[in-house]
Amino acid sequence: VLLAFALSPIIDFLRRWRVPRVPAVVITATLAFGVIGGLSYVLSTQLIRLAEDLPSYQYTMLSKIDAIRGSDDDGGGIVDRLTSTLERLRNRLSQADKAEPVPSPSEPGTGEPEPIPVIIESEAGSPMEVVQAVAGPLIKPLVTAGLVVVFVLFVLLERDDLRDRFIKLVGAGDLQTSTEALDEAGTRVSRYLLMQLIVNVTYGVPFGIGLYVIGVPNAALWGLLAIILRFIPYLGPFLAALFPMVLAFAVDPGWSMLLWVAGLFLVMELVSNNFIEPWLYGSSTGLSALAVVASAIFWTTLWGPVGLILSTPLTVCLIVIGRYVPQLNFLGTLLGSDPVLAPEEQLYQRLLASNHEGAIEIAESYIDEHSAEEFYDRVAVPALCLAEEDRRRNMSDGSYKRTVAEGMVAVIEEHADYAQQPQADTAKSGETEAARQTDGTADLSAPGAPCLCIGGKTDLDRAAAEMTAQLMRSRSIGARALPPIVVGQHGIGRLDLAGVEVVCLSYLTHQPQTFATFACHRLKKRAPDLKVLLCLWNPAIGADRAAELKDRTGADAV
Repeated sequence: VLLAFALSPIIDFLRRWRVPRVPAVVITATLAFGVIGGLSYVLSTQLIRLAEDLPSYQYTMLSKIDAIRGSDDDGGGIVDRLTSTLERLRNRLSQADKAEPVPSPSEPGTGEPEPIPVIIESEAGSPMEVVQAVAGPLIKPLVTAGLVVVFVLFVLLERDDLRDRFIKLVGAGDLQTSTEALDEAGTRVSRYLLMQLIVNVTYGVPFGIGLYVIGVPNAALWGLLAIILRFIPYLGPFLAALFPMVLAFAVDPGWSMLLWVAGLFLVMELVSNNFIEPWLYGSSTGLSALAVVASAIFWTTLWGPVGLILSTPLTVCLIVIGRYVPQLNFLGTLLGSDPVLAPEEQLYQRLLASNHEGAIEIAESYIDEHSAEEFYDRVAVPALCLAEEDRRRNMSDGSYKRTVAEGMVAVIEEHADYAQQPQADTAKSGETEAARQTDGTADLSAPGAPCLCIGGKTDLDRAAAEMTAQLMRSRSIGARALPPIVVGQHGIGRLDLAGVEVVCLSYLTHQPQTFATFACHRLKKRAPDLKVLLCLWNPAIGADRAAELKDRTGADAV
């Protein structure tokens, strides 16, 4: 079935060139099995040559083993000392349990006769038995190979009919969903196999060339084995490197060849894992890294080495099924690589868990890809809206509200430092603190700034006000943020409005009219020329009612 998935794109390509189905299948199968047969021939000839050369490597291997063990007469080698120590410990432990030997009936002096040895000699087998003994081990793989060829041909020839029968079996009348599921599964598995083949070839060919330059015998064999073995997740690359390293140990009287092979393996792994695979293969399956590991363990436990090879394609099919079958949606959630939480939900969850470092990482990552304004608009404010919705549903518990608000303020402050860091890095090394105070940014949040951003009611509103003030300061507008208590019944009279021209009142509640009306009237009473702006981040009303709310509250703008 995997071969059918892998060969289907070639057949589709030939069909687009008006090649009939049967000739297209025959051409594709002949090409595929010809390549497999050619590779098998090359591998077998290389293995035969290696087997012929192995006796010549015996002396080098024995010399190295003697050097490791220590060839001096007093047994001063590391291995000899370790072995003798363990042997003495074993003898000491066994002395306590050692019992007197019981005379055997066959020993002299016991009066019992010694057993007579019996030798069974078989007659020479018939020619048919000899042929069966020799050809028997070869019959099973040949039969299996023949069945694979026949099965692949019939699957490719009857692909459309098999698809129709599968849709009828599981589609339950929903042809669109079933067809989309089959198309996506086939596309993902085919792309995965193709990308993995390309990755393995880009690994195996340079690996074989490197081994040839180093001087390892049968370099073509190890390059082909690297291409094949890397289809086995995790274990394949180490097996591909193990054989040439053992051969380098056997061939070279010194250690330089072994070290060069190990270095080549490390370089190839680093290049393949960090550059080639993310470029060609990283997003071809839709599996998370943990899902790849878990699927490899599960299918290997179930089916052994075959399960290890099939683990990724099988899990890809399960994820695709989970996308289209509602009862199996949890498979896509558990195993897929697509984010299951929106960025604002991720940020809100980190803040709820008091994971400020995680929240800061989300903010920095989003700002690097977009901008600070987009982060505040699309992530931070929606996260505060989620917190406000939870606050309304849980009016009695306000601890998490303070946790979220404090975490958001910490994220905003960290973002201010993060955004200013590149500017600080480009400053001259001899610049003094007094000089930095004159650049027009250090005093933007000092008392007397023309803009005052105030949280209207809750700590969450304070976090929204901090965002507003931060964006103003990023545009060289003097602004500072204050908590909701300053516009309370007892705090608004002591609020310092010297030099303030605009007050921005931030609200996340759906119905801020009562609180906004009180704050606007008291502020206007204290400073009639003061401009008051209502910032409604989570309103229940539409934009068409902003003018009505402006008139009702007495604000200058909404």
